[in-house]
Amino acid sequence: MGAFSGSAMVRTVMLGLAAGSRGTLGSAPLWAVSGPGKRVSMALVVLGEFSGDKVPGIPSRLAWPSLAARVASAGTGGALLARSLGAPAALGAVIAAGASPVGAAAGVGWRRYWNGTGRPGWIGGVLEDACVVALAGAACRGVSADASAED
Repeated sequence: MGAFSGSAMVRTVMLGLAAGSRGTLGSAPLWAVSGPGKRVSMALVVLGEFSGDKVPGIPSRLAWPSLAARVASAGTGGALLARSLGAPAALGAVIAAGASPVGAAAGVGWRRYWNGTGRPGWIGGVLEDACVVALAGAACRGVSADASAED
C-alpha cells in the first residue's frame, strides 16, 4: 500500500464534498469499474436522488439521518477511491467522511442563496447537481478496474 499523496487527499476531499451534497455520489468510484448494467442502475439511483431533492418539504440534508447517510456514503466511496489510487483506504474513508458535512452545508447555503434571488428553486438544484457530478467525476477520473482490484 502506498503513501497518501497530496493528489489522493485532494481527490478524496472532492468526493466527500460531492457525497455531502448528493449522498448517492459516494458510489462514484464504482462507476468506472462496473459493467454497463450496473452503471445504468447506479445512474437511475442518482437521478432518483436528484429528482427527490427538488421536492418541496424534503427534510434537511443537515438533519441527523440524512447527514449520517451522506457521511457513510462518502466514507465508503473515499475508501474505495483511496484504495484505487494506491493510498490507505482507512485514511481515505476518514478524509472523505470528514469532508461530507462541509459539502452538505455548502449545498444548503447555495440553495438558500439561490432561493433568495427569486429564480425557480429547481434551477438552483440542477446547477448544484451539475457541479457535484463534475466534482465526483474529477475525483474519480482515471480509476480503473485494474487499480481497484489491487490489494
